[in-house]
Amino acid sequence: MQKITQAELADLIIANKSRMYQLAFSIVRNDADAQDAVGEAIVLAFEKAHQLRQSASAKAWLMQILVNAAKQIVMRSHRFVPYVEDEENGDGQVSVFERDGLWESIMELEREFREVVILYYYEQFSVKEIGKMLKIPDGTVKSRLARARRKLLRMINE
Repeated sequence: MQKITQAELADLIIANKSRMYQLAFSIVRNDADAQDAVGEAIVLAFEKAHQLRQSASAKAWLMQILVNAAKQIVMRSHRFVPYVEDEENGDGQVSVFERDGLWESIMELEREFREVVILYYYEQFSVKEIGKMLKIPDGTVKSRLARARRKLLRMINE
């Protein structure tokens, strides 16, 4: 078991900054709040780096911190912000997620379905990792994925 160093954590964050933003945006649905969630997650990750037991699971650990930070922002704001097309990421470029025609349909899903779809298909986390991140049973992750696929299929066929 090798702990993560500050430099390794910084490299991980830099390598995943755009994915972190997209994940946060999918939860909070607002550019400013997504940036806040990413910022809060980065600060928390550096503060809690000593708690990470294996550097091999660092990405899942970082994304879990981000999901929690984004959910806290949503709970604090108690508001709904509609999805804005062609939102630019921090690099000033339109993200590949937003160019994907499927992305708009995913963003219309309820949060519980949207989260698992993005984590599974876009971030390529396993069902077990998603369950740990969202603190739900693996069976719940599987059923949410199945229900989300059915909903997306109906949305696309309309």
